[in-house]
Amino acid sequence: MITFVGTNYHNLDSKNRLFIPVRYRDQLGEKFFIMPGADGCLFVYPKENFDVVAEQYMAKNRSPKAHTDFFSKVADATVDNQGRVTLDAKHVSYASLVKEVAIVGAGRRVEIWAMDKFKISYLDKDTEIDYSEDIDW
Repeated sequence: MITFVGTNYHNLDSKNRLFIPVRYRDQLGEKFFIMPGADGCLFVYPKENFDVVAEQYMAKNRSPKAHTDFFSKVADATVDNQGRVTLDAKHVSYASLVKEVAIVGAGRRVEIWAMDKFKISYLDKDTEIDYSEDIDW
């Protein structure tokens, strides 16, 4: 499994193209997957990690309609020669992306956030999270 870390800030252009930082591009590979995520962001998975997510979803014995709904919202993506991915209009709308975007490493995936939502959810928080109980140092 691939692990993503760090935060980067870039702008979405008028053609819904977004620069993907080199450190993420190298890990995402030639073809990757973008889907609606939690709290109004987009989830971006390399094929290897998306295959695990898809298997977990399908193992839950959901209805055929639920499977269609889930997979129909996923877009496969590639990066152009300038390091940009073109986002589907539906994904841009879902995540309320306008211009300023946060591209965030979130463990097994990358998340794409509208800057205003990212600030509210993460940057403007005064709370500290104690990870010490979750990790065997």
